[in-house]
Amino acid sequence: MILKIFDRFKVRQVEFFSDFNLSLNYDAFGSAFSFSFYFDPNNPEHKELACVTHYHDCVVEHNGETLVSGFAISQGFTYRSEKTLATISGYSKPGIFEDCNIPPSVYPLQSDGLNLIQIAEKITAPWNNSTKYKIGLNVDQDVQELVSKSLKSSTASETDTIAGYLRTLAQQKKVIISHDEHGSLLFTQAKTDKDPILSFDYTQGMVPGTDFALNFNGQGVHSHITVMKQASSDGGNAGEITVENPYCPVFYRPKTVTQSSGDDIDTNEVALRELATEWENLQLTVTTDRWEIDGKIIKPNNMIEIIAPELYLYTKSKWFIRSIDFVGDSEKTTATLNCVIPEVVNNKMARSIFEGLNMHP
Repeated sequence: MILKIFDRFKVRQVEFFSDFNLSLNYDAFGSAFSFSFYFDPNNPEHKELACVTHYHDCVVEHNGETLVSGFAISQGFTYRSEKTLATISGYSKPGIFEDCNIPPSVYPLQSDGLNLIQIAEKITAPWNNSTKYKIGLNVDQDVQELVSKSLKSSTASETDTIAGYLRTLAQQKKVIISHDEHGSLLFTQAKTDKDPILSFDYTQGMVPGTDFALNFNGQGVHSHITVMKQASSDGGNAGEITVENPYCPVFYRPKTVTQSSGDDIDTNEVALRELATEWENLQLTVTTDRWEIDGKIIKPNNMIEIIAPELYLYTKSKWFIRSIDFVGDSEKTTATLNCVIPEVVNNKMARSIFEGLNMHP
């Protein structure tokens, strides 16, 4: 990994550090990174590199490929009898929208007849119009039609973060807000129909240098989810729908949520989103000593497949790589793939990967 920091004077490149952490996240406004190095307070290069409060532009690269374009947000220093490490951490440029509220300069907070992109452009205008720290907006062709449909009316709260407000609107349109490697917001959909980039078959023995873990948190899962929608003041109809969760087929664990906004036809979509949130309680992690496949770093928004009876995965199943944590130091490197079932991100109804298993002798 290489970290390049752009200050007022030049590009300062860091190639040698004690440890490095990079988390590439798919359905998030930003990916995070941090690295530690021996800080020499008398070295002018180090002073500029680790300049506190300057929020320098930076780029994370691997083998000439840009992975993250962002800001160096935080620094940490310690002073002891033994030489210690200083740390610098940051995130992708759109990560700032997780921290900041909608600027008063772009009020009013109510938007009538605008589509999702127009609203996004409106509330991020102070950054879009900046020549120094421009954060662009890109739209995947697959969702162009969805983001171009106008919303009758939408109102944000003064305390909403930019990310929280846009994420809520995007969910109503079955759109995922992500970010690209150049530091722009990306409106897209998960590519869960792609061929797996990795295939694991535990029935053929262990995969060298790779560990697996499957975890199911049943406390966060319910058997029946009921969505209730109240009638709106402008005459919209009330509604109610109940959906059954394939990942809780035996035990009765009901849950009720209230739909506060959306058209009449959206109630079923709200129920599917609630189900998708619950399916996040089933997670597969793959930890490997390899960062690359065929010379290219492994990235989220890809699929893997696995069959592993030791993980209670008796039949082959496909998983979506939602995020990847890369860790490196002077001795070794690891990559941890954090995976969920595809239906968490593709707005479809799931069928349990455990369905049909006969555990009785």
